[in-house]
Order: sequence, then structure tokens, then C-alpha cells
Amino acid sequence: MNGKRGAPTPLPNPRLDHLRENHEPLYLKYQGRARARRRTRGGDPLGVEEGLERGGSDVSREAAVAALDSIDPDLGAFIEVDRDRVMAAAEAPRGGRLSGVLVAVKDLIDTAGLRTTYGSDFFADHVPEKNAAVVDALEAEGAIVLGKTNLNEFAYGVSGLNPFYGPILTPKDRSRTAGGSSGGSAAAVSAGVCRLAVGSDTSGSVRIPAACCGVYGMKLANGAASLEGIFPLAARYDSVGYFAAGVDDLQPVLGIDELPDVGTLTVARIGVDVETPDLPEEHWVSFREQVWEVHAERYQKEPKRYGKDVQWKLALPFDGAEAARELLEAWRTRFLEAVEGVDVLVGPLLDGAAPTLEAVEAEYERDEFIVGGRLLRHTPQYNELGWPALAVPTADGTVQVAGRPGSEAAVLAVGKQLGLPSEEVVAR
Repeated sequence: MNGKRGAPTPLPNPRLDHLRENHEPLYLKYQGRARARRRTRGGDPLGVEEGLERGGSDVSREAAVAALDSIDPDLGAFIEVDRDRVMAAAEAPRGGRLSGVLVAVKDLIDTAGLRTTYGSDFFADHVPEKNAAVVDALEAEGAIVLGKTNLNEFAYGVSGLNPFYGPILTPKDRSRTAGGSSGGSAAAVSAGVCRLAVGSDTSGSVRIPAACCGVYGMKLANGAASLEGIFPLAARYDSVGYFAAGVDDLQPVLGIDELPDVGTLTVARIGVDVETPDLPEEHWVSFREQVWEVHAERYQKEPKRYGKDVQWKLALPFDGAEAARELLEAWRTRFLEAVEGVDVLVGPLLDGAAPTLEAVEAEYERDEFIVGGRLLRHTPQYNELGWPALAVPTADGTVQVAGRPGSEAAVLAVGKQLGLPSEEVVAR
């Protein structure tokens, strides 16, 4: 995932041989079939009046019906929605910090009894028996799972393009994708379907879609939330993340009641107040090694069941992973020295607008990673460090706010000061 990499250089590697054959065009893979694979289960669509005739909380029922009726399949944000399940949950008594809050869940995250595909063909009919730990935690606080959101296949990509379930579009400009890999969750919040959604972030998979869709997106510190029940991409870098319409929506899910006074914090702007070292290319060697460990057996048996872009990424080499780890440790030392005494860093997130659907489709066909490399310029640093980082929509685009583990409240405080109010975040 090098910003300078175009099509991968042919390698003397038998894993690449099948990639040099002719492939079915992308549109033939997902037009029609993608809509069939995405599904809304349950009876006839409920109108608000019918929903309100049922027992339980009027507010929860009305919100659930309105959210279900607002889902636009043309955005490609959801893979699985079970209306009856949502309405049953909305009617049940509940309490907690998130009582009655509708939450969209990335389809990389297990939900008991609700189809969870990991964005793949391999798991197209997979129904987990248990919730992921993060889903259990949300439901324990009274949240209601609205549905499972679309993503890049196995979360391996940032394009917002899935060959099996279709592209994810940003609600504010449907010629552009919502980014990835957690694009469906970002699009759901941006479209106003829900105010909170869950994703995962390994190289920017929460923050990049948040920027593409113009919403808030928080990557938690590595290890801050359990990854149990979340299909791994690269375990060392994986973390849980949340999308929201505003900082006020993030505070309850993070258990943060009060934010510190920004005036008491040392805030530095990258490239203005401090200069941080560039993340070395060796990061991607370490990254690819971890991804290969997850997929090696499956890939060697059935490589063509993967989408074309994931096939060629899995075929890329990762020689020198041990030496890469030593270089990365030296980079971390230099980075920490550069920001000594700083509480919160503020810097860029995207170089330019969200990618067009036309551009990412063309790259898919050519086995290129130019757009992806551009999107990943400013995000994987914080996965390597393990820091929390927040995508903040502003009047001039999205900025990234980050801090050391344990500084989540400070990061939110700075983000709230810089960011747009929630009524300007949600697409209308």
C-alpha cells in the first residue's frame, strides 16, 4: 500500500500466476448480483403509523421505523438488515447510556443470529452464534443494532468498492465512494440513517471513510476495546472505531462525561508547530505479513473466490519483516521525540476529495493502488503508534486530531472546538 505504487511489478511468484489470466469485468460481478446479496429481511416495510401501534417505547419505535424507511439501497451502505429484529429490540424495555440508540455495525463484526459476511464470498451465508465483544458492550448499554454495513472485502482496502456487495457511495456526492474499509458505516451516519456506527481501523479504515463522507470518525487506541469477534486484518494494527454526527454522540459510547478545557492543553499542528518523521515503507512489509498469516490457507486453496484486488494484494511480497520491525521501532522513537511535550496533534487527513467511483473502478480493473496510496498518506502512522485519532469535519475539509493512549477526552475536546456542529454534518 505504497502511495507511489501503481500496478504491482510481476514477481517470480506462483501465487501471481492466476492473476495474469483474463478476469470478469467488475460490473459483471456486482451489477444485479450485489443488490441480491444485500438484503432487508422481515415483513412488509413498516410505515411510522404501523410501527407506533406496537407496544414499547414510542420514541424507540418511531426512531427505528424512520431509520429503516430511510435506508437507500442505492447508496450500498448496508449488506444485511432484519426489520423484525430491529422492531423487536426497539419495543423491548431498555436502559443504559445508549438506551434506544440505533447503531449500524460494520459487517466485519459478529452479530449473533444476524448474517455477517466479512464483505466476502467465502462467508456470504455465515450467521455467527455469538456477538463480538463490542456489540455485547453496546447492547448492554441499551443500543439497538440497526443492520450490518458494507465494507471492502475482508476490510482489505480503502476504496469503498466491494466486488460482491457493490460500491458504497457518499450521500453528499453520489459520484464518489464513501471510502473504506468501513465505508458503509460512514455513509449510514452521513445519510442520517443513524447517529452512531461501529467500524474497525487498521490503516485508516474509520478515519478515511469519515473524511470521505464528512462525519466524525474515532479510531480508539490499540487495545482500548476488545477485538474478540471481529475478523482480523492485521492484528497488531487493528482497532475498534466509531462514526458519529457529532462529538456529543461519541462521548457516551466512550464513557466520557466531561471534556477538558482546550486552553489547558498543548496542541501542535503538524507541519507548522512540529515536524513528524514520515512513516517508513517497512510498515507495509509488516502489515502484509500479518494479513498473509490470516489468509494464507484460504488463499492457497481457493484464490479466485477473493475479489481481484484482494487477490493481487495477497500476492505481494513481505520479505524482510523482522528487519522492518526494528526499523519501525526506531521510527517510533523519533516520532515521540518530535512531539515531546505535546498533548494533542492536529494535521491533515485526506489530500483532496473522496475518490470518484469511476476512478476506483478503473484501478480495480488495472490492479493499481494510486488512489488508495493517496488516501493512506496521513492515517497509518497512528496505527503503528497505537494512538487514538479522530477525523473531524470542518468548513474547510476534514482534519485529523490525535493523542497518546489515554488522551481520548482531550482529542474529543479539540475535535469539538474545530469541527462542524452535527446539524451541518448529516446530509439532508
